Amino acid sequence: MRFNWINWINLAAVVWLVVINVIAARKGFSDRFHSKRLIVNILEQIGRYGCMALMILPVFASSWKFAFGSVAEMLIWISLTILLLAIYSFLWIKKASGKVPVSYGLALVPAVLFLLNGIMLRHLALAVTSLVFGIFHFLIVKENS
Repeated sequence: MRFNWINWINLAAVVWLVVINVIAARKGFSDRFHSKRLIVNILEQIGRYGCMALMILPVFASSWKFAFGSVAEMLIWISLTILLLAIYSFLWIKKASGKVPVSYGLALVPAVLFLLNGIMLRHLALAVTSLVFGIFHFLIVKENS
């Protein structure tokens, strides 16, 4: 199974992540933490926006296309993507209730989603960028918690 030069499913996933964050920010539940160390903020932002771009476009991917070894692999990928987006949405709902501290979950789920896509789409640049984002995003959340 192949996607061409753009992955529409991942475009929808990235849009969903952004929409959830915009809604949360408008309701005053944003997790816009920042580090006191400028380099940590810069690397986290490079990782964040790099992941978003690489999820959609196969930049630096082998043959500049997204591909799966089988239909079953693609179905697993779609299922896990939907599950992670549902978990992320649920965590924002829990954060809005104020009863459960979920900042680490909100930091971890997008990083796992990006890493999952990097591995399953065989996109090394996305996998590496997801690790950069995950590490520095986690450091920022830890520093602010």
